[in-house]
Amino acid sequence: MTSRFMAGVLLAVVSITLQAAPAQIVVRGLFEQAALLEIDGHQQFLRAGQRDSSGLLLVSATPREAVIDIDGQRKTLTLSNRIGTIYREASPSSVSLHKDNRKQYRTRVSINGRIADALVDTGATSVTMSASQADQLGISYLDGRPTSVATAGGVKKAFGIVLSRVQVGDIKTQEVAAVVIDGDDPHVILLGMSFLEHVDLQERDNILVLKARY
Repeated sequence: MTSRFMAGVLLAVVSITLQAAPAQIVVRGLFEQAALLEIDGHQQFLRAGQRDSSGLLLVSATPREAVIDIDGQRKTLTLSNRIGTIYREASPSSVSLHKDNRKQYRTRVSINGRIADALVDTGATSVTMSASQADQLGISYLDGRPTSVATAGGVKKAFGIVLSRVQVGDIKTQEVAAVVIDGDDPHVILLGMSFLEHVDLQERDNILVLKARY
């Protein structure tokens, strides 16, 4: 799994018509030639030139703005030029992370009250950890939902579970979906979208800021 890091965050909301039905688009994060959009409550990561299932096209993106195309009509979304937007102030709860020498953002995370190291990974659907890490954190996962995941070492058995509490700094979340993979990989817990969907992200000058949405 590779990490894709945000290079800017917008809290812009646009009410538009999409396939003859009203839709709400929220720009949750921007980076070079890609954007994280929330479309009718569902998060979608799009690269420039890519369409979502509804037909919305991400024409281009920079750390400052995104250009989208809907039925031939283009909209430019920026924090300073919000089109028909509803803006909500960010929560004061925030955490700043510095990029390490591997160009990754790592942090300490509290999972069900126990502390561990984690890597921010927007490419991971859920918080992901190895069975070894789950054992160290005292997490009972064998009663979870059996599944399988593709890893660099092949397809491995895994278990889908729900973590009671996940906290990074002052940002607290509850009932967070997670996957426990049999074995020792990944070597560090991946802080995936089941946690990140509760925060907005802004990257600038090799610093990633996580801000609680609620």
